[in-house]
Amino acid sequence: GKRVVFDIMMEENSKVMKEVVVEARPKIATGGLDIPEREQSFSQQTIKMTEFEGLSFTSADEALQGRIAGLDIIATSGNLGSGTTMRLRGVSTIYGNAEPLIVVDDNIFETDANDNIDYSSMTDERFAELLSINPEDIESITVLKDAAATAIWGSKGANGVINIVTKRGVRGKPKLTYSLRLKGTYQPEGYKLLNGDEYTMLMKEELFNVNQNPESQPELNYDQTYSEYEQFNNNTDWRKEVKQFGLFQTHYVSLSGGGEKANYRLSAGYDHQVGSIIAQKLDRFTTRMMLDYYVSDRIKIISDFALTYTDNQRNSDDLLAIAYKKMPNLAIFEEDEQGNSLGRYYEMLKAKDALEDQRNLVNPIASAKYAKNSYTTYAIDPKLELQYDFLGIDDTKHRLTYNGKVIMNVFNAYEDTYYPRELSTDNWNASGVSRATSFSSKSLAFTTTHTLTFVPHFLNEDHSFMTMGRFQLVSGTSSDQKTEVAGLPNGVEAPSAGGITPGMSSNFNRWRSLYYTFSAHYAFKER
Repeated sequence: GKRVVFDIMMEENSKVMKEVVVEARPKIATGGLDIPEREQSFSQQTIKMTEFEGLSFTSADEALQGRIAGLDIIATSGNLGSGTTMRLRGVSTIYGNAEPLIVVDDNIFETDANDNIDYSSMTDERFAELLSINPEDIESITVLKDAAATAIWGSKGANGVINIVTKRGVRGKPKLTYSLRLKGTYQPEGYKLLNGDEYTMLMKEELFNVNQNPESQPELNYDQTYSEYEQFNNNTDWRKEVKQFGLFQTHYVSLSGGGEKANYRLSAGYDHQVGSIIAQKLDRFTTRMMLDYYVSDRIKIISDFALTYTDNQRNSDDLLAIAYKKMPNLAIFEEDEQGNSLGRYYEMLKAKDALEDQRNLVNPIASAKYAKNSYTTYAIDPKLELQYDFLGIDDTKHRLTYNGKVIMNVFNAYEDTYYPRELSTDNWNASGVSRATSFSSKSLAFTTTHTLTFVPHFLNEDHSFMTMGRFQLVSGTSSDQKTEVAGLPNGVEAPSAGGITPGMSSNFNRWRSLYYTFSAHYAFKER
């Protein structure tokens, strides 16, 4: 009715909520059994990519540099897109492969580079191909250093294993991220060299001391009566001419999320790199799509798709190495008798006399402008995976899990080069004049893997046991062809135009492998 004040006496409830204990047992991805971190019995080291937030890396090997004990990483060259050589604990071999095995999401990068390539003469691109995954897509990297890697991956893991785990979608609202990273590079000053005047005096003194006759070589006399006097009367810093400030810019966008039935993650990255040496440019596009679909609490379907495209415009010659050797008194451009530039790049005549080593050095500025060396690659890696829990779905019951997956690896590479007439003073019919080459290679591999894991549940929690059996079948083919043509007319760059044909080649390879492994792990009181 009209009553507005109430006196309420609260009675104590003596009931106590039942205590709930949640235990977390961190596990490290090794490609084998999911062994808790405390029970690991082999040498391994894991790096979370969250440690590198705010830093700029173009490949995963850069992230590992100086971070893993016993792992030596050396760049194969300073060219854009070149990879690295990696050695775990000083592993070495004369002709075989001494590189650690690269595994991404428990999948070996299976191309013909793994087994059918002479690693002693492997190119920069083959090394870089092994780590062509965008660092922004990586969640963690685990390095296995000892015999345990061989126990998990067989003989392929004899040199150690670098196991890369990529990011996946998580349950929650859609999350969109974008990042832009910029990085600058430059070449250090290096050795202190003579300028043109100092070099001229040194050469004249050197010749006179040997022959007591400075007139024996007109180039070294530097008298204006010599027809190319002005070409040898300069102060050129070749190193400065071939260097520039390099800029790397990386754009990355990702969309992730999920619900009760499915988790997803889509990402795309674009890298544009301008090298610290002139005429170097690299464009790379990567994309990765992942979907985890839960048919039921026992059945899970996983599908991945990854694509990497690179367009690498490289130098045909090692410009910095030439700059260190090139005579500093030479002119970059041809000059008339008054010393005025004629706008044409100068190349030394191929006369058979002194300075033969200098005559074989191309003008590095002209090489950067006229020579072409284009390298393009496509890498496609789709995967379909099924996981089925036959028994229990958690650690409170016996667990028997089947995992089957099919992976396809596609890698195509195309290389086109052109070395024009302007870079040589040889006769027109020499093999190196107006030379063009076209090279293409294609690789396709299928990998089928079946894994059965059994983890019994013990009432006495001091005991822990798990076992795994795995069968894998790999089948692949690769082919390549190369055409080389010389003596092309000026301005014609296609090998199909006709000309002198120094060489043609084609190859076809096929490989197959069967892989069986059985692993068991027992622990008593987490030991």
